[in-house]
Order: sequence, then C-alpha cells, then structure tokens
Amino acid sequence: MALYNRILWPAWPMIIFLWIWEAGCHTQYPAEEVEIFNSEKLDRLGWTSDPNTEWTEIWLRVGTQNPVHLLQACGRKVARTLLSQWMGRKQAHYLLMDIVFAQEEEPPGQLSSLRVHLFDTDTPITTFQNSWTVLELQTSKLFPATVTPSQISSYLNRSLALSLGSVSRRGFQLAFSYTGTCVFITSIRLYYRRCPDIMAHLASFGKTGAGSGPLTGSCVKGAVEVSPLVRECTVDGVWGPLQGECTCGPGYQLMDDTCQACRMGYYRPANDSAGCRLCPANTRTHREGSERCDCLQGFSRLPTDSHDLSCTKPPSAPVNLTALHHNDSVLTVTWDPPLDWGGSQEMIYSVKCEKKAVAGSPWEACGDNVNFLPDSSGLNSTLVSITGLNPLHDYKLSVQAWNDVSSLQGAPLASTATVTIHRCM
Repeated sequence: MALYNRILWPAWPMIIFLWIWEAGCHTQYPAEEVEIFNSEKLDRLGWTSDPNTEWTEIWLRVGTQNPVHLLQACGRKVARTLLSQWMGRKQAHYLLMDIVFAQEEEPPGQLSSLRVHLFDTDTPITTFQNSWTVLELQTSKLFPATVTPSQISSYLNRSLALSLGSVSRRGFQLAFSYTGTCVFITSIRLYYRRCPDIMAHLASFGKTGAGSGPLTGSCVKGAVEVSPLVRECTVDGVWGPLQGECTCGPGYQLMDDTCQACRMGYYRPANDSAGCRLCPANTRTHREGSERCDCLQGFSRLPTDSHDLSCTKPPSAPVNLTALHHNDSVLTVTWDPPLDWGGSQEMIYSVKCEKKAVAGSPWEACGDNVNFLPDSSGLNSTLVSITGLNPLHDYKLSVQAWNDVSSLQGAPLASTATVTIHRCM
C-alpha cells in the first residue's frame, strides 16, 4: 500500500491513496511524540453525528479475540458528518493523525473519500460547519458487501503520521464526512511532535512543540553568552542548527561539553582560553570556581600587579648588623641580607640614626651634622659609612629592609635591625 497526504488549502482536494511509506534518519536528539487523543483508550467517544445516528459507535470483533471499539457510517449514501469534542492543543503547532479504517466496495469510478476536517478554535463548536478538507483518504483494498466481521481485519488500512496542518488557538475539533456506502474507523490517534530538552555546545534549550519557530536558549551553568542563542524546532520535531555561542566563564573550564568549576587552589581568569591554573605562590582561593587567587594573610600585591603574579610580604630584618669605629666621629655599619625576602626578588635598605645627648633622655634624630655615605635610603649594598658623630653622645642605628610591598604595609618592626653605640667614657 502507498500513502500520500497533504494539507489542502482552498482548492479542489486531492485524493490520497493509502500506501504507507516510512522513512527516518538517526539523530542524536530524536523527536518526541505527545499524544492528545487516542480512541483506543476510551470506552465511548460521544462525538456528534449529523444526521443523527448516521455515525454510530459499536463494539465488534474484527478478527480479534476481544471486541474492538469502532465508528461506522453504513447504510444510506448521504452526506453524513461526525464532529469530535473540543480538545486542548497543549504545545502543539502542527497536528498529526494515525488512523485505521476500511471502506466498502462501490461501483467503479464512484468510490467516495473519507474526508477529514479540522477546526482551529478557542471555544467548542456544537455543529459541523463547512470548512476546508485537510485530508481525503481512500483505501486501495475495499471489502465486499458480503464480508463478515471476522474478515474485516484483512481490509483495514493503517495510515501513520498524517498531517492535519497547523493550529494556533487554544484548542481544536476534528470532523469526518462521508458519502459512500460504508466505512469503519477502528482507531484514531491525534498527537504532535516536539523537540526534546537539549544541551549541546554549552547551550540549553527546553522541550517545545514542533514548528514553534526560533527560540531563545540559555548557557549551561558556568558558561557565559558570547552571542545570543537561537535555535529553531522544525515541524518534524528536530532541532535545527545552533546560532550564537557560549563559552566557559571565569573560574570554569571546558570539560566534556560542560563547564567544570576550578578546584580549590586553582583559578581561571576572564578572557583566558586555557584551562584552570594553579594559584601563584602565597595565594589561595576561597571557593571552587574562582577567577583569581587572593593573597594569603600578611602578603600583598602592588596595584599594578596582575592576578597571575605571586604575592609578597615585607622582608625580615637584616642579620649580622655590625658597627665598626674608624675614629671617634666615623662609623662603618655592615649587615647581611634578611633570611626571608618575603617572596620578592629585589631588596633595598634604609638607615636611621638617633642620638641621646644625656643619659636617660629620649632618643632624637641625629640631625644634619651626621652624614651617610653613599646615602641613608635606597641602598642596594649592605654597607654604609657614617660621619659627624659626637663621641660624647649615645647613638642608635636602625637598618630596615624594604621590598616592593613594604610601602603598602607600612614599615613593620620585623624588617628592622638595630644596634646601639654608647658614648666614650
């Protein structure tokens, strides 16, 4: 058998010969079917026949073990219609129908078609109204008038996925019209296809009825939108190509078509094509999915430092601070670099001089009479000469180690070494 069906617009309807042809292709996200109506699941339809009783519901064994619930229009060759109850369309945009039916023989050239009508409506209609015929069905194998109920099954034709066209109102009603001698309908199934939930290329789209048009998607957790996400659910219930793009956001890396949060101790900055990185020295993260690593307590970065640099802290104090007398007014002060540079590669030193003229008095600055060679600050070497000292005064010399972040955290005492030189007696 072969089957041809089409949506008929305001034009002379074409006859559909019921030869079944099935085709398909494998897809990663096959269409889902959502059933709206299935006559096989109901004991009674309660549809409206016009004229009254020309369409009837009966139970009949048609070569089956148990009686089958069917619709029949047999007897007078008059125009008779059958109108369904109103049905909500759910998410349907295009309706499909599976139908099983059989027709009785008629004189050559006089075979009537089983016409199918569709009413797209917000509210129920109570009587059949002239409308477009969306389908005209005929079977190529007709049963004779002498057929017995047990033989009907061999004349039944199953037509699948017949398109009833589009719907846009809150609901719809189906109708059949027939002018032939006799027709049996043993099964009617109405349904629509929908595109399933899909998550691919870091983009997510929810299930939706086939033919719903372009839809807006969202990026998966941890991803950010590069350009707007749009995808169309085709009339076949298959997703079309993705338009737009998502990429893993800061603190996340691409892993098996998902964005995986960076573990504790790792980070990924914005606009970085690489994966998660290990935190630099003296830094840490406070949670998974971090885009930067913060300095440990006591460590700092300069305002101009990028987040991929390690953090540093002020150095410890210089060691082995020594003051050597050349004479009563000249000292040479030497020291060794700190044991802990605070993570920095550069170090400078400053020297501070304080004096006490009278025992028990407070310390005060040495003043302009004391000179430092080469200087008292910005020293790269570990030696300085001090001249202009008064042998009758006590002196306290402090050497402070400095690195880049010392100015951010002030001048901690831990970075300073001190030596006291007592007056000559």
